[in-house]
Amino acid sequence: MILHILSSEMHREALTLPFELPASFLEKNQVVAVLTGGTEAKFIQLVDEGLIDLNKPVFLMVSGHSNSLAASLEILSFIRSHNGIGKVMTSATDTQLPEEQSAVSIRPSEALLHNDQTLRLGVVGFPSDWLIASRVDYQQVLDRMNIELVDIPIEEMTKLGVVDPGMKGAEAIYERLKELVHQYDLQGVTLRCFDLLTTVKNTGCIALSKLNDEGIPAACEGDIPTLLTMMLCKKLTGELCFQVNPARIQPNGEMLFAHCTLPLKMTEKHEYTTHFESGIGVAIHGDLPTGDYTLVKLSPDMKRLMAQDVELERCQFEPNLCRTQVWIKATPEVSQYFLTAPIANHHILIRGHHASKFK
Repeated sequence: MILHILSSEMHREALTLPFELPASFLEKNQVVAVLTGGTEAKFIQLVDEGLIDLNKPVFLMVSGHSNSLAASLEILSFIRSHNGIGKVMTSATDTQLPEEQSAVSIRPSEALLHNDQTLRLGVVGFPSDWLIASRVDYQQVLDRMNIELVDIPIEEMTKLGVVDPGMKGAEAIYERLKELVHQYDLQGVTLRCFDLLTTVKNTGCIALSKLNDEGIPAACEGDIPTLLTMMLCKKLTGELCFQVNPARIQPNGEMLFAHCTLPLKMTEKHEYTTHFESGIGVAIHGDLPTGDYTLVKLSPDMKRLMAQDVELERCQFEPNLCRTQVWIKATPEVSQYFLTAPIANHHILIRGHHASKFK
């Protein structure tokens, strides 16, 4: 029996299974249809209720829209962090567990991670509830990276009082977040941005984009490992960082990535639109130049690092995905990494080929 993880309230579109599976396969295996993003916590509920056994392989059925794949990667990382085995299914024929997990990631050296000076990074609000595989140990981050994580209550943002769904509200969020950067003497920040949707009726997309453009690494959804990855990218390459969700994976190594908070300095052209999940606020649809890029992600425990040279082939726009959407060409090994052993969901995309600098 397929265990459906229902749509989050953020997704309003009709939900259908992306493909059918043979009854014989369903009778012998644990299969979860991850139909939208924002459902990761519901997977934990299935585990807690005994409906999913992490001692047995778990197959995660995904579609190519509504952040289905992004949620599945976070869930798969959670499964692996509990010594389980899982596989993302993108088609009805994708039914075999790999004999070996992908070896794309490496173990980073202490010298690579450590900063000569202590850095302070702000965590405005707790990480989003769906980041079930992205928690970090603050003391471990300080010991290994010489980075102090500073908790800042989300009320520092939600008490703004400006309820404006347009650019005026987006700019007010930026001004307040920048004030917090100066007030707490921060070198980077991550924001639990979805809380802003119900309070100030806007998003943090513009704020985070502008901070990144100004050289202040800024991540969304309260994602600390992604912010740490941004800091590492800045240290080694000096490049601007685009935080992305994987959205589709093709067998030939082509992958679609999408998100809304890219630095405008990375774009050839851009326009403003609404936030995908909520349909309100101001988000960014931008076109990035084609050519050489690098995908990077540091694991929450800082024991794994993924850094792979890729090619950006083209940009697109569809209404059922986060607003900036890019097709990346990588090796089949990178595709297998995402399907079998990803480091959570969010990854960082930077301009140029820099993988060797991380190794």
